[in-house]
Amino acid sequence: VYNNGSTVSTTITGATGGNFENLVPSTTPAVTTITDSIDTTTVTLTAGNTVTEGGQITYTATLTNPAQTPVTVTLSNGSVITIKAGESVGTVVVDTPANDVYNNGSTVSTTITGATGGNFENLVPSTTPAVTTITDSIDNTTVSLTADKASVVEGGDITYTATLTNKAQTDVTVTLSNGQTITIKAG
Repeated sequence: VYNNGSTVSTTITGATGGNFENLVPSTTPAVTTITDSIDTTTVTLTAGNTVTEGGQITYTATLTNPAQTPVTVTLSNGSVITIKAGESVGTVVVDTPANDVYNNGSTVSTTITGATGGNFENLVPSTTPAVTTITDSIDNTTVSLTADKASVVEGGDITYTATLTNKAQTDVTVTLSNGQTITIKAG
């Protein structure tokens, strides 16, 4: 699987028999060129199936044959994996998007965009993506209620304010025990 074409040179080291008066071996070698057959080495990419948002994905590049020189594997997310000479596996760790309070699990699909090195005759990157599901971690958002006055004269007005600990992505309706509602607009 490695680049290794060569030449074989063979000479006569001695000849006897035949009842010749003087048998003289030629010193000219017989030379044969051995052409290298092209064997393919494949590099594949794998990753963990799931990770929680804010976590890390470990990508693993695996060669079907050990490398004779370092192999550089470039990924579609911009990361680079180096497989050392004499080895067939390399890894890189990539951070996922930071944890937030919104519902937003997603899927990340990463492919190999290039691979070089290893002294292979034909190094072929697999086109199969490594797919990881990023699961949404559960974070609490609290809604609190305050009144504008600690006490009020009978018949007076009280203004209630509902406050979220995080900005809402859609309108939030808060129902109070007195039957009234407060709407907090998105954003």
